[in-house]
Amino acid sequence: MLARLRATPLTVLDLGTAGIRCLVARPRPSRGFGLLARSLAESRGLRAGAVTDADAARRAVAEALEAAEEQAGERLSRVVVVGAAGRPRSRTVRVDVPLQGNAVRDSHIRRALHEAVRIARQPGETALHAVPVEGTVDGRTLRDPRGMRGERLELLATVVLADADALAALVDLVESCHVVVEDVIAAPYAAATAALTEDEAERGALVLDFGAGTTSAAHVADGRLLFTYAVPYGSVHLTHDLAYGLGTSRRAAERIKVLNGHLFPPDGDARVDVPAADGEGIERTAPLAEIATILRARIEEILDFLAEGIEAQRDLFDGRPPRAVVLTGGGAQLEGLVELAERVFGLPVRRARLGLVFGPQGIEDDPSLAAASGALALASGDDGGLSFQELGRRPPGGLLGRLARWFVGDD
Repeated sequence: MLARLRATPLTVLDLGTAGIRCLVARPRPSRGFGLLARSLAESRGLRAGAVTDADAARRAVAEALEAAEEQAGERLSRVVVVGAAGRPRSRTVRVDVPLQGNAVRDSHIRRALHEAVRIARQPGETALHAVPVEGTVDGRTLRDPRGMRGERLELLATVVLADADALAALVDLVESCHVVVEDVIAAPYAAATAALTEDEAERGALVLDFGAGTTSAAHVADGRLLFTYAVPYGSVHLTHDLAYGLGTSRRAAERIKVLNGHLFPPDGDARVDVPAADGEGIERTAPLAEIATILRARIEEILDFLAEGIEAQRDLFDGRPPRAVVLTGGGAQLEGLVELAERVFGLPVRRARLGLVFGPQGIEDDPSLAAASGALALASGDDGGLSFQELGRRPPGGLLGRLARWFVGDD
């Protein structure tokens, strides 16, 4: 559903370990966004959302912004940042609000969300999102409790938090490139917004976002975000494993992974050339089965870690079990990943096909754009049916002193 879409273009920066993506898009009257510019710069000085080399990272961000400005034909001044900055994670909180016989209003929802953040947030953390899951009025549980009269509202909310210092460092870095950061959005929430169909979001689904430095999960059911979880491993670790296992350079290992990576190769006896670590000639040839064994070991580890984190949230699944898995992120393109994920989770699995951003042919088939596409929707006020409120409203104050997102309407 669309909610007060702004007419001006939106700019999203997806700050990844391997690449920095910049999308500039304008909301369309009917649905989604029309793409105005799309750029990709090699990521430098960033790892899993953390700034490791400020100067190198600043140059990479500036490169992505400048390329997008050239395509869009206009100066970019305000951006929305999406990524794994500050290791986003969620906590689920129940909050009571007295009604004294009155009907539930948006002000009650806002008050409950403020309290949920206060309870969930620990020292050194800042809140990125506070999303209502359900409301209970005098024992009656409702998806949207507004308008119901009673004595007490109990709100179940998902609060997504991040390390405040790491997030502040990233915001400072981006704003040193002469733009203002309007919002920061957690990558798993954004990816889920872009990747799920309305039916999947209602029935219940897991979205696994395979980034270069981080792999994250988001569980959505009944159209609401229930939790997010992440592990500090991604596709860059596959490259490192290949380089070590094959005795070659990381650059050569990345090329082998992209061109020949398959978790279940149809012809495991086929062989590929492995360049020497110094780049001088061919070290040896390796069977595809050997490459698959190296890749599969790391992917199985990542999937097992995710499964453990999801299992720890089982109490939240009562009546809301995931019924499907959707893969997003650049790492989702690895051949055989769908089949392996089906084995681990015992659920139907598919790669994401995006339908929020309309532009050059093939953009909808690029799962690496899921987080950036979903961030466009969340930043514009279009929650894609992931919550029961229609309007994203941010309270006054600085970025790190406020909730970046909650879905509530006006009184």
